[in-house]
Amino acid sequence: KTEDISIPQKEKGVKITQKKIVRLNDLKDLIENNNNDLAILKSKIYQKKYLLKSEIASWYPSLNLSSNGLPQYLNGSVDNDLSTSTSSNQWKSSISATIQWDIINPSRIPEINTAKDELENARLAYLISFRDNYLQALRNFLDLQKSNEYVRIAKDSIKTSETALKEAEIRLKSGIGTKFEVLEARAQLAKDNQFLIKKIGEKKINQRALAQILNLDEKTNPIIISKPKKIGKWEETLEKSILSAYSYREEFKQDIIQLSINKNKAKSNLAYSQPTISLYNTYSTSLAQGEANVISPNNNNNIYSQNNTVGLKFDWKVFSGGASRAKYNSNKEKSREILAQINLKRGQIRKEVEDSFFNLEVAEKNIVNTMQEVKSAKESLRLAIIRLKAGITTQREVVTNQRDLTQAEVNYIQAITDYNLNLVKLRQQTGIDKVKTCIVNEPNKNARKYNSYS
Repeated sequence: KTEDISIPQKEKGVKITQKKIVRLNDLKDLIENNNNDLAILKSKIYQKKYLLKSEIASWYPSLNLSSNGLPQYLNGSVDNDLSTSTSSNQWKSSISATIQWDIINPSRIPEINTAKDELENARLAYLISFRDNYLQALRNFLDLQKSNEYVRIAKDSIKTSETALKEAEIRLKSGIGTKFEVLEARAQLAKDNQFLIKKIGEKKINQRALAQILNLDEKTNPIIISKPKKIGKWEETLEKSILSAYSYREEFKQDIIQLSINKNKAKSNLAYSQPTISLYNTYSTSLAQGEANVISPNNNNNIYSQNNTVGLKFDWKVFSGGASRAKYNSNKEKSREILAQINLKRGQIRKEVEDSFFNLEVAEKNIVNTMQEVKSAKESLRLAIIRLKAGITTQREVVTNQRDLTQAEVNYIQAITDYNLNLVKLRQQTGIDKVKTCIVNEPNKNARKYNSYS
């Protein structure tokens, strides 16, 4: 059943009014059930199935029915000066049935094999698209997860800046601070507000990107409640990862199938210049009332006739100007092209796995470093506040350490996101889906505390 296509005409039809919680484990099902690219490729698989059935039908006999009249009325006369004139007045019905079976058809097997390969090629195209869309959905999911944390960090920073500004104003009124310190605190608060506005905008963009690839309702926004953390640990060596990618990647399988398709097309092209031998049986019958081509037609005369013919026939294109051989050579050259593509693709796949593997190593080290950076930045901010209370430092040191803490937290979230993204890439590139669960001692994510000076 074809569904009606409706495009919203009013604002309420596109206004976002609903929310949907999306979890990492939900992505595969949502992609498989909702993604429009996959829906198109599913349809192509069914198309190839039907085409394969149509090619397999060439193994079976065909039955053709034909008729020149159901019924047919003949009325006329022939005037002849040197012979007897005749006339016709006749109703006639006739039907002919022909059963034909190709005993030898050189193109039949190559064409069936080509249809089988094209069906398998369509299935592989679906798997490749599913993998790519799933990977993109994971990217969008991790980006939105990261944006959530960036917004939290920005809000925490604003709270700290607002408290710092109040304290600077109090110190100015008490005569122990300067106007310059107040201006610095205000400038930092403005920067933190800009940071929050930017990250809220990025969050909205990432939300809609995830909603689009999951094909959610136009009025629904995806919500992620999970926090960024390492989703696993890669235990395979680089060498084993590369070998697994070679045996897993559907792109290689597609090229191998394309080689088979070209081989069968080449055989099929040669078959056009070879004879086709068919067995046939034709049965025809007719019933007529009246007579034709007689002196005086008798309308009451009923005539019945039947014929049955059995025989062999063949069709042989002895010469076609070399067209079949030229097409055959074209397909052979195409096979050489595909072999070159396989070698090129092998290098590309190896590079993809190596890039993900090395980036994963870098991200893993960055998680440790940025975690320590966050801890150090928090402690530096705490000590700066104590020093400011003791009157041995300035507001500038506090502002600088606060800014360093914000950047350290951003770096930590980015490191986790990079790690997870490269881990997901390796899983998708190699087909190795089993990863070791890991536990990370995360830095304290409690809201920043800015103790009052008073």
